[in-house]
Amino acid sequence: MAEVINYQRDEIEYIFLNRPNYGNCIDENTADRLLEVIQEIRLKSQSKLVILTGEGLKYFCTGGDLNTILNFKNDLQALESFSLKMCEIIYQIAMLPQITICFINGYSLGGGCELASACDFRYANHNAKIGFIQGRLGIPTSWGGGTILLEKMNHQEWITLLSSSNIYTAFQAKKLGFIHELSKDLISLHNESFINLSRGIPAQIHHENKKILIRKWNEQNLKKRMQEEVFSAMPLWFSDEHIKNIEQFTKKLEK
Repeated sequence: MAEVINYQRDEIEYIFLNRPNYGNCIDENTADRLLEVIQEIRLKSQSKLVILTGEGLKYFCTGGDLNTILNFKNDLQALESFSLKMCEIIYQIAMLPQITICFINGYSLGGGCELASACDFRYANHNAKIGFIQGRLGIPTSWGGGTILLEKMNHQEWITLLSSSNIYTAFQAKKLGFIHELSKDLISLHNESFINLSRGIPAQIHHENKKILIRKWNEQNLKKRMQEEVFSAMPLWFSDEHIKNIEQFTKKLEK
């Protein structure tokens, strides 16, 4: 079974995280395939929009695969490599020439929220739950998602999301500004605000508008700042507190 599903329809690229039995969490194979898909879209696709979502009805993405993380316990270099790859994925999504939309179709936790932060728009269904829960596990944001999100939100709401480590309803996350609009499902999403309005606009216009953003982020060394977030978080990943919290969290998921 493919960990990531990608197809194009009606000038829209669709990307589905496809591990619903595992909370659509990201292991090494998923990360590799996701990066391949994004690079293919950047180099070959002339689509107007990219929609990123999760397969199934319950999860968008619950972050990094905890078993994968635990396997890195005695290999700091492997963890750093994995974290930098996720940072690259988030950066490449942000820098796509297409307008990017994340549809949060269920739980979006930890690294899942960092992944969603890469997109220009974030929609969610009414039952979605959103939480930068990294703080509960004893770490900060670690894939560059905190840095990219600060480019897009008021800093008071931003620090509320990250430092509370709370799990918010979709409505609460919308009030904080993380979610732009609520939508019943992926089908309804196509009739919502920006997607519907963008259909009559040539793809080149969308691409030119994104160039303005991309130029700004290049000038402000966005990639370097995102990588600094990764390196800054690394010493905390294998702290006794974080390992204990991961193990406890894993046990809860297995019950």
